[in-house]
Amino acid sequence: MELQSIKQFIDQHGLEQGGDILAAFTKRVNLKLVPRTTREEVSIGHSKFGGYPDLPSASDHPGENLTLLAQFRLSDFTGFESVEALPKEGVLSFFYDLDEQPWGDADERHLWRVFYTEATTLERVRVGEALNERAVAFEEGYAQNDHDLFDLMSEDEYAAFEELFDEDEAHAVGGHPDEVQHDVFEEIEETHGERFGDPFLLFQMDSSEELDIMFGDAGILYFLIPTEALRAKRFEEAEILMQCY
Repeated sequence: MELQSIKQFIDQHGLEQGGDILAAFTKRVNLKLVPRTTREEVSIGHSKFGGYPDLPSASDHPGENLTLLAQFRLSDFTGFESVEALPKEGVLSFFYDLDEQPWGDADERHLWRVFYTEATTLERVRVGEALNERAVAFEEGYAQNDHDLFDLMSEDEYAAFEELFDEDEAHAVGGHPDEVQHDVFEEIEETHGERFGDPFLLFQMDSSEELDIMFGDAGILYFLIPTEALRAKRFEEAEILMQCY
């Protein structure tokens, strides 16, 4: 979503609370799957969805029950102001137990992992099952806070506004999460306490036909971290939530 499109909608419908509507949006980086055109794998150390992970050594793999969802070469985010809190170098990898499909309870932390490495020499570690592998493209846009917007418009205005948004898979880093049930930032603070008073969306992964993956009933999986922990590279403090229909 481009900010100009939001402003045009506000003007066309004569919405009195235009300033508040604009404030309900935050910049983020949207992640787009790149269609696979060859049989070659994505190069080692590059950003991708699925496939096998690239790690400093095989001993760094968190276990054959955990599947790589995605890995991001953090230098690919250079120039995107919405994710400036991320480290500038290194690779960030996200693992998840697709059989157990944890929702994010405190006793489920062994069923997922966020792994960060600054190592420059990596190897492809072929452990367990792998999702379909796809390269990823990055595009900065604006994410909406649904609950705030709903309160600022009539039901008809909100329905018309929703039609502006495409129905592509909603994968993203930074900004506000796409909520399925209720506000993700509020839920993570309610679940894990005051340390999540200022959360950062490390990664939002949507259910995907192309990757052959579904979270619950066509849901979304969220990896979140306190912004203070992110700046200190304490990725062990990240937590997950899953919401579905």
